[in-house]
Amino acid sequence: MDKDVEKDVEKQNSSNEHDDAEKTAEQDTEYCILTSLEKTGIVIILGLTALWSTLSSSIYFPALPSLSKDFDADPGLMNVSVVVYLICQGMVPTFFGPVADSFGRRPSILFCLSGYVAICAGLSKCKYFWQLVVLRCFQAAFIAPTVSIGFGVVGDMCTRQTRGSYVGYVSGITISGQGFGGLIGAGLANRFSWRGIFVFTSIGSGCVLVLNFFFLPETNRKLVGNLSVIPKRVWNKSPALLLLRDRLTKGNGQYTQSISRLSFFTPFKILLNFKVFLILVACGLQFATFTMMLTSLSTTLQSKYNYTIIDVGLCYLAPGMGTVCGSVSSGKILDWLFKRRKAAYDQLCMNLEEHEKPKFDIYKVRLEASYIPSILGICASVVFGWCIQNRVNVAPVLIAAFILTFCTICIMSCLTTLLVDLYPGDSSSSTSCMNLSRCLLGAAGVGALNRLVQVMGEGGCYTMMAGFCFVSNVFVYLLLR
Repeated sequence: MDKDVEKDVEKQNSSNEHDDAEKTAEQDTEYCILTSLEKTGIVIILGLTALWSTLSSSIYFPALPSLSKDFDADPGLMNVSVVVYLICQGMVPTFFGPVADSFGRRPSILFCLSGYVAICAGLSKCKYFWQLVVLRCFQAAFIAPTVSIGFGVVGDMCTRQTRGSYVGYVSGITISGQGFGGLIGAGLANRFSWRGIFVFTSIGSGCVLVLNFFFLPETNRKLVGNLSVIPKRVWNKSPALLLLRDRLTKGNGQYTQSISRLSFFTPFKILLNFKVFLILVACGLQFATFTMMLTSLSTTLQSKYNYTIIDVGLCYLAPGMGTVCGSVSSGKILDWLFKRRKAAYDQLCMNLEEHEKPKFDIYKVRLEASYIPSILGICASVVFGWCIQNRVNVAPVLIAAFILTFCTICIMSCLTTLLVDLYPGDSSSSTSCMNLSRCLLGAAGVGALNRLVQVMGEGGCYTMMAGFCFVSNVFVYLLLR
């Protein structure tokens, strides 16, 4: 079965990725009719859309103590509302990604955002704990698919030479919600109570919905090719097409690809690739450690350091800045490494016949940038745990939080770019696999956090997570040698 998946990868790469069309700027224009500025604008919209998926998780953390009081629930029970969100955040995109790959990115994003706006409005009116838990499930179910769909759009627009930067930008804007969410949530909860958090997410996502409606074009290459073909279905058409009318064809479909039959099993077929599965586990463990760190900041700083909710919110600036720095630097490094390795490969194969050329190792090229961040992230996890357990000065705690966040963003950018490279025709489905692994492992980590801290203390808990990350990364390294 693994061999069949590898054959599918090679087939997709040969049919969907035109390596010869990625060597010059002129050929890159043929791959997509959008200019660099237009791509950047769409990437910003995609990032702002997916931002609400991560923001809805972390913006909630500072309100946990007040929610526990209002609903008369202990902290362990309140963590259920965090866990169910992460589970739905991981599961739903796995089934929704194939829909976007078959019927289009634009209608999928508009549907998800519309549902999210309505659910957030309902959450602001919750009176019972069970209502909060159920609506949190639906909140995650509607907004989580926008992350994988966004990466699918990047795969539609960008070639391998520039894909790293754009993936980094989308990842950075998306995960910045996880980093800065605590600060925003603290301010809103302090001023308007926890209900103000959901009013804010409803209004903010509504504004982004308007942006998507007017400015997000359909990019699915099976429907619009290099974006020069006018989509046939009305829900795939965007007012933004008026700005591109001089570059559009008459819709003869010469640039489009054949539409494969909708299959909800595509992400699970991708998971059968053992290399991909092992890499997803390593990335998921890193993300789980990161999510547990954000949860610990919200509770431990109030209980051990006697910080107010505003003080805790300000401490979230450290991981927030880590997301910004990690996204920008990882994208640039990925593009630089790819161009360097591709140039060396072309030089090596210059005088070789086609059948004599060795396979270009895209795994090694994309994951090379993750080695150092993996080591630093493991060290930062240990430092964070023991510092917060021993109640040392908050400075090393926040420095460790910054480094852990920075490294997590770098690792996720590397893996996302690799998945889009491997499965360009099913980029939403492939990146939903990453969403599945990171959210399920994150949910498991947050669900077990209180118990682990009670038994092992924060130091032992985060040292154990660092050990899991180390072992998984060693396996990945040995597999790719």
